[in-house]
Amino acid sequence: MNFPGGGELFVVLLIILVLFGASRLPKLARSMGQAGKEFKTGLKEGYVEQPVEGPCPFCQTEVPSDSKFCPGCGKSSDDIVVEKARTAAEGKKSA
Repeated sequence: MNFPGGGELFVVLLIILVLFGASRLPKLARSMGQAGKEFKTGLKEGYVEQPVEGPCPFCQTEVPSDSKFCPGCGKSSDDIVVEKARTAAEGKKSA
């Protein structure tokens, strides 16, 4: 695969300049840099597993906090946490 040369890059930069304007380019570059920085930070932090508390929202079986799956229905702890958050958000909307 060939990479664009100097002439092609110049044309692309000129089009970007025309589309966004000279005054908005620094803001655009800054926001793109910040987004990249936040993405890298998120990758470094990694995934943090949330403990399951209380009964499973799918089958109402009590799930031990160190368990990765519900002993009643077999749903993963991630599914349980997401479902609890979803139902809590719906409860707040209706209240």
